[in-house]
Amino acid sequence: MKDKEKFLRRMYIYRLQYVFGGIVTFFSWVLLNSLFYCNYWTDLCSILGIWEVKDYLGMLLLYTPIVAVSVFNTVTYFYSQYLVKKYGADLFGDLDQDWLREFQGFDSSAFGEIFTRLIQCRKIAGPYLLATFFATTLIHQYLGIIIGLIYVIAYSFYRDTYFDTAIADKVPRSMGGGVVVSRIIDREFTDKIDQLSKDLKQAKKK
Repeated sequence: MKDKEKFLRRMYIYRLQYVFGGIVTFFSWVLLNSLFYCNYWTDLCSILGIWEVKDYLGMLLLYTPIVAVSVFNTVTYFYSQYLVKKYGADLFGDLDQDWLREFQGFDSSAFGEIFTRLIQCRKIAGPYLLATFFATTLIHQYLGIIIGLIYVIAYSFYRDTYFDTAIADKVPRSMGGGVVVSRIIDREFTDKIDQLSKDLKQAKKK
């Protein structure tokens, strides 16, 4: 019971990052929206020669996915770094691993691999994207949008290869995994085949 309480409490803390990320992303969008409709801001940008906003709604729609992805991943990246410092990369390494395998189907090494890969993805889609986007936007608004959208699309392919594909058979139930077919086949189907092979060999000897 002690391990279960630790696991549930720590998993709750882990999932809070999505709440924080969503809240910060929402208020960032509100701030961006207010800036687009602020005459003082747009006039200042025009005077400085940075860029001039004409189609407010169109620009907002183009900026929204880039800002949402970058801000959300930036928040969750730094939150994840905090968790690593506090609990370690595997998150549940101090729990009974036999219990954890029975409860989740995997031990803490699976959590560690998923977590560290996820941090790497968040770093690329978070602070890296945010810095690249704003740096190019200061040069020209459309350049920032083009680079930002290309970055987001390229990242989606990178994440699929580096994260989703790499750990397709290693997702514990608490992290979105359910019945993992490959593990069931490895554990049950293979055992049955081995037993059938042994029975056939014994039958031949007789």
